[in-house]
Amino acid sequence: MSMPESAIARWVETERLLDRIENRANRKTGPGDVLRLGELYTELISDLNKLTVSIDDPTARDRVNRLALRAYGTIYQKKSMTLHDLIRFFLIGFPGLVRRRIHFVIASALLFITAGLVGYICIHEKSRLIDLVVTPVEQQRLKSLALSARPNQPHPLAREANFGLSSTIMVNNIRVSILAFATGIFLGIGTIIILISNGLSLGAMAALYTDAGFAKYFWSLILPHGGLELVCIFIGGAAGLIVGYSLINPGSCYRKDWVVKEGHDAIKLVIGTIPLLMLAALIEAYLTPAFISPDSKLVLAAIFFLMLMAWLTSGARADQS
Repeated sequence: MSMPESAIARWVETERLLDRIENRANRKTGPGDVLRLGELYTELISDLNKLTVSIDDPTARDRVNRLALRAYGTIYQKKSMTLHDLIRFFLIGFPGLVRRRIHFVIASALLFITAGLVGYICIHEKSRLIDLVVTPVEQQRLKSLALSARPNQPHPLAREANFGLSSTIMVNNIRVSILAFATGIFLGIGTIIILISNGLSLGAMAALYTDAGFAKYFWSLILPHGGLELVCIFIGGAAGLIVGYSLINPGSCYRKDWVVKEGHDAIKLVIGTIPLLMLAALIEAYLTPAFISPDSKLVLAAIFFLMLMAWLTSGARADQS
């Protein structure tokens, strides 16, 4: 069984169209050419699927694979980014990308949250397994800080947040979100380890303050800025998982080409978190140490999170349309 003549004719047309576009020195590609190339690219993907699943023709499969990659690179070729393009990416493109890669974001979040629950339970049940992540010395320091609180006085955790705790968590989360992406090159294993270890740490810290009776204080200091930072970690982790999965399962494409293609999306995900991390830093600097009630801070944290979800949802819808 072989591909029909109509398919081969499309391949020839695609090759000629690509050659014509690529040889247009110092000229913009006509919108009609790009539109036709997009149509041919869709057909190429369909042909490639047939050649992979039901038709054994390595020569044709290699030809179509290379054509599809050339077409993709031409359609999504790099161009100088204007301020308008940058704003549109952050308002619409990034949320749309998060939506398209939501399965990886969910997987990243589940790894972190599950590890956090395990860390919480280990501390709450006095399990020594948590010593592998949070040293006994650090556990004792955090426990002493929590127990030193006094009613109707500035909570020592607030002072710690101003000069140590929240700043440490903020810097750590920024580092984690970047490392979670970068270590995806190790088949995603590095990303998984980072998500789990940091989830364990946060869960352990939450348990220490909860057991001391100061859960509300802890979360009121962490969530206003930490909620945004955690979303960034989940997205950074998703970027790492995308890279790792592209190495494990390149599909019908060459591994190197597929990793490069998927890596572009992964890098965009990480870049898109930069404004969120900047906003989280401002919140951490001005809101976290403010002497306002924990309930008010928790309400603000909820408002920030709802605004974040509204932006991601509306942006994704605009991108889809």
